Amino acid sequence: MSIVFHHVIFRALLRWGAALAFCLPLKHRPGFRLRALGMLLPLMGLTYVLDPSAQSTNLHELQFSLLALYVSFFVLLGMMIYACVEIDRKGALYCAVWSLLTSQTAYEGWRLAEVFFERRGTPLDIDGLPVRLAQLTTGAIFYFVICNALSRKMSYKGEYHIGPRQLTSAFFIGILFMFQAALLSSREMFEMPASLAGTVLIGQFYFLTLLYFQTEVFKKSAMQKEMDTLNLLYERQREQYQVARQNVQIINKRCHELKLQIAALRQMSGAASDPPDPELKAHIDEAEKAAQLYDASRNTGNEVLDVVLTEKSLLCESRRIQLNAVTDGSCLGFFEASDLYALFANMLDHAIESAVQVPEPERRCIDLLVCTRQSFVVVNIISPDRPPEAADTRATHYAVKVTNRIVQKYKGTLTTESQNGFFAVKIIFPQGK
Repeated sequence: MSIVFHHVIFRALLRWGAALAFCLPLKHRPGFRLRALGMLLPLMGLTYVLDPSAQSTNLHELQFSLLALYVSFFVLLGMMIYACVEIDRKGALYCAVWSLLTSQTAYEGWRLAEVFFERRGTPLDIDGLPVRLAQLTTGAIFYFVICNALSRKMSYKGEYHIGPRQLTSAFFIGILFMFQAALLSSREMFEMPASLAGTVLIGQFYFLTLLYFQTEVFKKSAMQKEMDTLNLLYERQREQYQVARQNVQIINKRCHELKLQIAALRQMSGAASDPPDPELKAHIDEAEKAAQLYDASRNTGNEVLDVVLTEKSLLCESRRIQLNAVTDGSCLGFFEASDLYALFANMLDHAIESAVQVPEPERRCIDLLVCTRQSFVVVNIISPDRPPEAADTRATHYAVKVTNRIVQKYKGTLTTESQNGFFAVKIIFPQGK
């Protein structure tokens, strides 16, 4: 009974440690430590139920038992990893496959040590304290290496982008791995020729290598897909400048014509009736106010910045957001027109999306500052901070990446700060670079 109990604890700790090794590099959910400790109890329960059935002397029964054990722990570990870290379900199940294969590798390593000492005529005292301490120490070292050398590099920026094909392939690779494990877990292993045991180990190493290379291939594919999307968005935003410029020119032209027509009407109404008709005067004043509303042209000293501010001022007006801009556009002459448009359009769009989500009208304001300080161009934009429950959209995610790319292209530095309900972005460029 004591041997079975120690075996259950040992196998449960191996699976728990493997799951932790793949959870630690990821973004943790609130209460991660308690959630992680809570993983151990169901693992011990399932280990107590299933592992004794995986000790059959018959190879075929052992393979079937290990397959059932693999599927059961695959589901359980996937659910627990999903509960501990911010990851989607496919990514959690993918980490569960790796956790099972890693824990099985650690177990087989210890089994090989048992076989080695037994063949030398000095079998290990499994119940002895030195052996238990050796198990814990080697397990901790093994998982420390796995966590730092494998799991941290497998994820892409702390996230897994796992598709159905990759998850299905990993699941079946795990099944093949466990069939090989059945050979090494059987009692026949003690009589197995060293060449056969080595062949089985090489087969398992092949499956692990295949799974790792599959991970790298899919990760590079995800990176390439993101880069292609980013490049496409970047080029579209660069091309959008000419469209925005033409739209602003049309708006300014129409506003100018409307102002001339209103001035002519005002002059005609004054000449036709003395004193002027109050009702007619009210209609003319209303038309003039409407014309001034759409006459949002700016004069910053930079045509591109004028276009951006004119376009975004109209957008802010339609959404009842106050845009305060103190800008010296003359210091931005070293920018390509399309890059300058994409930079300010992205930043202002992000600020406008944040301001729209603020329920208090008095807080819906955006402050923009562009100036020169000690041979550096400084760009500051302050907007209301987004509510915690309002996550950035995928489009916003790519827009931020485009902004960072432009900042890096012109050797600038970008910093952000969230304080007292406001979100500030500060960018510094070397002037003329």
